[in-house]
Amino acid sequence: MTLDKRMFFIRNMEALQNKDVPRHITEYEVLTDANIIGAASYGPYDFLMWEFSEKKPGEERKLCFRVREKEYPSNEKPWESAEKSGYYHGGGIIDELIVLSSFFLRRRLRRGPVVRMDDKPMLSASSKTWIDKALVEKKSNFAELNDWLKAVEGLNKNAHQKFILSIRLYKEAILLIENQPDLAYLNLVSAIEVLCKEQDIEDVKLDILDRKLSRIVNKIEDDNLRSKIEICILNRERFIGRRFVAFILDNIEESFWCDEGRPEEGQINIDELPELLKRIYNQRSKFLHDGEPFPPMVFSPPYKRAEMDISLSTTIGDRKWEREEYIPNPHFFERLVNHVLKTFLVKNQSK
Repeated sequence: MTLDKRMFFIRNMEALQNKDVPRHITEYEVLTDANIIGAASYGPYDFLMWEFSEKKPGEERKLCFRVREKEYPSNEKPWESAEKSGYYHGGGIIDELIVLSSFFLRRRLRRGPVVRMDDKPMLSASSKTWIDKALVEKKSNFAELNDWLKAVEGLNKNAHQKFILSIRLYKEAILLIENQPDLAYLNLVSAIEVLCKEQDIEDVKLDILDRKLSRIVNKIEDDNLRSKIEICILNRERFIGRRFVAFILDNIEESFWCDEGRPEEGQINIDELPELLKRIYNQRSKFLHDGEPFPPMVFSPPYKRAEMDISLSTTIGDRKWEREEYIPNPHFFERLVNHVLKTFLVKNQSK
């Protein structure tokens, strides 16, 4: 069976052309800080104003997006055909409609709660669940800043610019982590990338880097020429992924693993970390270069604060992930990056 690679909202429109298909209607609150007027209907989708009062530019106002969607009967299980290459982007029909509207209108739009399901008004839950609850727990004391600012003052001058850029990326990550955890994850990876370029790594042989290319180069009979070509190929490589992993491993103290807030279930062991860091960097590269979205566990509050999802596999719609594809939950990687950057600061004091 060939999986459908089209966007969800297009597939839904096609399914609803059959008048006998069961369906339900969901209305969403959509928030914007721009003046958007009028209304539009596109097949089963309605884009409506909700607040009609005059507001100043930049004041938040509410819109309403109404979605008529195919209702799957209990005996129909589309997820059974899910595959590793299935269509998935981290959201559903409403998310597609919001990002497309935001792009084409050039306005900031963000999803709010469901306000009506079919003919029943819905009250959004008041309890907040957190992807990274540690960021809002306990108390912080300004008095802690003195020692850290003194350490910044003593940082090797050659590292000042890179360090502050790294910290800015970290700060943006914790601003995004609850609403856009995948983009927060990207920023956290970038915060390490800024600093890891000069990290020492072991020499890499061409056969480890690219076996196919190595076999071709080895067919060159002239030993001197073959060696020069191999050196030229390796010198073109920056090995940022390897430096990323090595930099983190080189800047972890024992105190990181002794944190009292670590969970009993879904805890990451120190021996697992090198492989998980490779997956994290590969996921970053796949997201940016191949359009490969982050796995779904990144978008949801972790079960009992687990550092890794404890399930054996995950299926959403057309897409399936096996456990060997999982990466740590965002709150674990945020804590790790915070620790690594602080360790780097302490280790790189000017002599």
